[in-house]
Amino acid sequence: VGPCPPCAESPRARVRALANLAMSGFADRLKEYHRSVRPKKGDEMPAKHVAYFLGGLYAVIHLLQYIDLWTLLIFATVGYVLYRHIQSTMQMMSSGGGEEAGADKPRNAREGAKPPKAKSGSSGNKSG
Repeated sequence: VGPCPPCAESPRARVRALANLAMSGFADRLKEYHRSVRPKKGDEMPAKHVAYFLGGLYAVIHLLQYIDLWTLLIFATVGYVLYRHIQSTMQMMSSGGGEEAGADKPRNAREGAKPPKAKSGSSGNKSG
C-alpha cells in the first residue's frame, strides 16, 4: 500500500496541502508575469532614456553640493505635486473648457432667438 494522501491524515495536513496548492498556483502566475515583463533579447534602452537618466543623476549630484538630501527630497516632492496640478488643470481647461462653452452657446442662442413673451395683462401699452 502506498503513502496516504495528505487529506486523509489530519485537518492541519489538509490545510497545508491546500496552502501548498494555492502557493504553487501563485508562484506559477508570478513566474509567468516575470516572463511577460522581461525585456526581449536584443531590446536595449533607447539612448534618449539613458541620456535623461544620466542628466538627472548629474543634476542631483550637483544640487547635493549646495543643499542636503532631505531638502532636495522635499523640493522634488513639492515640484512633482505642482507639476501634476498644473498638468491636470491644463488638461481640464482643454477638454472641459470646450464642453462648458458648448453648453452655454445653445442656451444663449435660444434666449437670443426667442425672447421671453410678456404677459398680456402687464404690458405697458394700453389701447383705449
